[in-house]
Amino acid sequence: MIEIYKKLPGTNCGKCGEPTCMAFALKVKNAQRKMSDCPYVTEADEGSFSQKPTVTMDDNYERVSNKLEEEVRNTNFKEAAIAIGGHYEIKNGGEIVRFKMMNKTYEVRKEGLFENNKYCHDSWSKIIVYDYVRRKGTRPLTGDWVTLGHFPDTASHVKAFQSKAEDKVAESFNKNMDGMKLRCKELRGSEESGKVKADYVCRFDLLPRIPLYLCFWEADEEFQASCKLFLDSSADVYIDIEYLAYLVERFVELFVK
Repeated sequence: MIEIYKKLPGTNCGKCGEPTCMAFALKVKNAQRKMSDCPYVTEADEGSFSQKPTVTMDDNYERVSNKLEEEVRNTNFKEAAIAIGGHYEIKNGGEIVRFKMMNKTYEVRKEGLFENNKYCHDSWSKIIVYDYVRRKGTRPLTGDWVTLGHFPDTASHVKAFQSKAEDKVAESFNKNMDGMKLRCKELRGSEESGKVKADYVCRFDLLPRIPLYLCFWEADEEFQASCKLFLDSSADVYIDIEYLAYLVERFVELFVK
């Protein structure tokens, strides 16, 4: 970890999403982050690092998804479907919980996660869906809109969340309100009003019990466009916040394409 730390600027700027350079170095050592996630690491520095991890991030994601898959097999599917807003049914003698994640339909079966009747091999999709199902969140939506930083233990995510998500949306649709509204419509968002005073507010259901509220302020002569993303304050009951942050980033990547 010290050898990795020596390649970092040591300024604790937070641009990588971690609170300190030492915390980042530890995650690189444990194959949870890549050296290239630090904007100040050069290709030469990255290439000179000789301690290659024996376990990759993809290996870690696969291990976590497999562990959650095993846990979901022992979950009461009927109870879970009711709690998370999914549809429960018996199909070919097996139990199924069906719901949408970012407008794609998934089926959780005892055999695993399926999309379009084929087993899903994407580790992150499995991690998010399995965690959502196994938690069986019990708190109803509160109607209170909060940012990611509202939830406990999210300090290291706030800067990364703002730069990777909110700023990306604002930059992509700066002086293009019509394009913003069209993209919201394409992704089946529903226009909202009253909660936040913005030029445009749209709701997207990332998961049945996980609404995301996109608030957009149009550019004018003085200011560039800006964006703020809000979640219901009940979100942490339904899904791990780290997984939720990643889900929001995936949504934004889809939104700005």
